[in-house]
Order: sequence, then C-alpha cells, then structure tokens
Amino acid sequence: MRKLFLAALIIAAAFSVGLAQGPNETKSTEELLKMGRAPQGTDGIGRAVIEVEDMNGNPVPFALVNLSSIWGGDQFCESYGQTNKDGVIALLPIHMGKLKLKVKAKGYRTEEVVIDPSTLGAPVVVKMEKK
Repeated sequence: MRKLFLAALIIAAAFSVGLAQGPNETKSTEELLKMGRAPQGTDGIGRAVIEVEDMNGNPVPFALVNLSSIWGGDQFCESYGQTNKDGVIALLPIHMGKLKLKVKAKGYRTEEVVIDPSTLGAPVVVKMEKK
C-alpha cells in the first residue's frame, strides 16, 4: 500500500510541475513583449521575442517562426514556434551566436533576417509582404 501511495504522490507532483510550465498562450501579449533577453557574452544564452506585422503595421497571427544559431564555432541551436493572435511569440532561450530568423505565414512571402544578439533586449519586429 505504501508503494502505491508513493507512486501516486510522484505522479501528482510531476503533473503539477508540468502545469506550472504552461505555454506562451497563457501569458498576455504585453507580458510576452517584455521577455526578451540579450546574451551576457559571446555565445551566451538569450531569449528572442518576435513581433510579426504586415507592411501596414497590423499583426500577422499564427506565423511560423524559426530562430537558428551557430555558436561556439560549430554548435547549432534553434528555437521555433507559432505567433499568437497578436503576432507575438517569446521563443525559448538558446545559445546566441550567429542568428538567422525565418518567418512564414499563409498569404505572405517568407522572410529571412540576420539578427544581432545584442539587440534582443527589445522585441524583433518582422515586416511581412503579401504574396
């Protein structure tokens, strides 16, 4: 009986930790826009916040965003996801080296941008052009 109780306790603890790490959708757009972090040094860990807009400044919802990084000479990291209804995503933190951002959205041309890691304290705004 004791083993069953301990197993149930471990499962409950793991489940509650999973809930505490909820996805970006639970955060407001205003909170997401403040989550960007520039790395502290060469190849340091940083976090990019991406804001996707059309050429008129309107948000592009549900755009696919992929940030790739070559760091430490030959190491590769990437962080990716989909923007929220306001065209914003806070990507997961990664090692920041030479950064390339690729953004795709239905009805828009794919955009590829090289990013300077030191600018990640502020959101990266990507303007997308309609096809």
